[in-house]
Amino acid sequence: MSESTNNSSLPLLLSITGAVVIVAVGGWFYLEQEESTRTAPAQTDPVEPIVEASETMPDSDEVVADAPAAEEPVNTVDVEAELSKARLAAGADILVFPAGQSALHYYGEVLAADPEHEVAAAELETVLATVARQVSDLIAGESFDDAYAIATQVARLRPEHALVIEVQQSLDSITEEQVAFAIAQAQEGNDDAAEQLVVAVEALPGRNPDYITAVRESIEEIRQVRFAAERDRVARARLANTEAKAAWVDRVNTAISVGNLITPAGASARDLLLEQNDWAAEREQLTASLVASLGSTAESFIESGQLADAETLLDNAAELTGDSDQFQSIRDSLEQAFVAAESARILNLTELVALNSVPARYPPRAEEKGISGWVDVYFTVTPSGETANIEVTAAEPQSIFDRAAINAVEKWLFEPVEFRGQVISQRAAARLKFELQ
Repeated sequence: MSESTNNSSLPLLLSITGAVVIVAVGGWFYLEQEESTRTAPAQTDPVEPIVEASETMPDSDEVVADAPAAEEPVNTVDVEAELSKARLAAGADILVFPAGQSALHYYGEVLAADPEHEVAAAELETVLATVARQVSDLIAGESFDDAYAIATQVARLRPEHALVIEVQQSLDSITEEQVAFAIAQAQEGNDDAAEQLVVAVEALPGRNPDYITAVRESIEEIRQVRFAAERDRVARARLANTEAKAAWVDRVNTAISVGNLITPAGASARDLLLEQNDWAAEREQLTASLVASLGSTAESFIESGQLADAETLLDNAAELTGDSDQFQSIRDSLEQAFVAAESARILNLTELVALNSVPARYPPRAEEKGISGWVDVYFTVTPSGETANIEVTAAEPQSIFDRAAINAVEKWLFEPVEFRGQVISQRAAARLKFELQ
């Protein structure tokens, strides 16, 4: 959704502003209509007058006799008596209710009979001042129904009185405030809270039902706009996720294809697979592909003598799958290659622990002739610590001391050589010197 959806409350505010005007201007229509329904019989049509069945309408060509002039009503109200009742009611603090026995009622009777009765008008204003204070207290205590009932009675005599306006404005202000709060709740997605606020407004006295309907419709519009925005957001997020997943899969596959299995850091297939995301199915498939490449590459490394690199690849494969036995046959081959390479490495005598080092015997003829020299030999230390596969690699002079050197080495005994947890055969080298004392 575009950013214009952020202004979705504008239609609501416009409609609600209009509705508030309806409440302010026409609220007392509902107030007075509600009161009138308690005392007057219901009419089926507020526009057409009721015509009695006995009456007949004259045809256009009939001659209608002149009707006698209607007599003016005779005022039968005893003004003084009603004024006395009003004062008694006021003295007894019966100001508004019961409606037919209140000071308000009796003063109304007096003024209806004599609109110019200044004393009654003045005393009525005094009563209304007291009632106004009571109404203010009721509003402060949020007793809106009671305040509204009083204002309804006062409005029948003084529709423009300050207390009538105060009640009207207070109810309209509360309505506007609560509706604005309901809008905010709806915009934030708190639909239940928004509805509770509307119900609270609906419970206020004198509210226009059409206004409440307009508020609910506007809040529903906000909900629909919000839902549409959420659907759009989810769709865009889903598309972005799909694109990101495809790019990630392509990067991993490319790294595997070019041989960047565990290096370079941050761009290897292994490191890419370790990135945090929710693409479990793709990760599983790519991991299987990487592990297979690690195994096949490790075999190639073993054949080319890159044993340490091969072991690193197999360790990474085991870490990725959690299965150290997956490439056991390759590991066995790797161990054999390690042992073979180590066994073929030629150690110096200083790297061995000698248990029996028999000195070479000086050949008698060489001793008689005063000949000295040396012999270099290679030999194997067997797993039992004995020597085997002895060979002379160099001598000075040649062939003079060879046999004496071989005989001595045959008697040597060493501590067996251990490598990678097992005893192995180990090649070694030594120089035997023959010097006359």
